[in-house]
Amino acid sequence: MAERSAVRSTTEKGRAGEDLAVAHLEREGYQVLARNVRTKGGEIDIVAREGPLVCFVEVRRRKQTLDALVSVDAKKQRRLTRAATAWLASQAQVPRCRFDVVVVSNAGVTLVRGAFEAAS
Repeated sequence: MAERSAVRSTTEKGRAGEDLAVAHLEREGYQVLARNVRTKGGEIDIVAREGPLVCFVEVRRRKQTLDALVSVDAKKQRRLTRAATAWLASQAQVPRCRFDVVVVSNAGVTLVRGAFEAAS
């Protein structure tokens, strides 16, 4: 029974972190198009538009900002690239795009635009 409550707590924390990320993105002028997009390639936390760019946003919640950024390692970048490629394949036109990371930490919410390039 304790496991179930811990999982729910983690899920709730993750959802709360994403809610903070969405609010921050909207304050920065992004238009959120979708959340928790599941594709054959994986999951994208947030798909948003900033001007003409479509941004695939990974949300990380950690105590320290640097820990969160380091956690978006090469393996995670490849997974996000596959998921973004699958999402783009479903679109009528392929827009210019970028990968961003939003970190929710004890220091607050930090947006890193262009956090990494598409990984192969």
